[in-house]
Amino acid sequence: MSRVPKWKIEKAKVKVVFRLQFHATNIPSTGWDKLFLSFISADTGKVSAKTNKANVRNGSCKWPDPIYEATRLLQDSRTKTYDDKLYKIVVAMGTSRSSILGELDVNLAEFAEALKPVSIALPLRGCEFGTILHVWF
Repeated sequence: MSRVPKWKIEKAKVKVVFRLQFHATNIPSTGWDKLFLSFISADTGKVSAKTNKANVRNGSCKWPDPIYEATRLLQDSRTKTYDDKLYKIVVAMGTSRSSILGELDVNLAEFAEALKPVSIALPLRGCEFGTILHVWF
């Protein structure tokens, strides 16, 4: 009996450290005084980083301290593309479900090759106020 060898796609593990800075705009003026961000790995569902609470002023909120996220990405050796590395960002006032302003998903693998800082603006999912989160990588 002969076995047909299975071709495995060779993938290299690449360690990448991301520096993420956040700023939110179009925040409602009533009911949202201080906000924080939770950075949650989609693989494990656990919070990998959290910001301090920042004050909301004139409908915007800027977190002064960045989040540093060290992760390992899988890179295909032939195509040099990275496998997806999904994270959820939750913007909230507290831990209860009613105190969540909104959330969004981000794929860090899309920004692994960035040589200069990259800025994206994404609307928060589950937010009826049109709040936008600006993220710098």
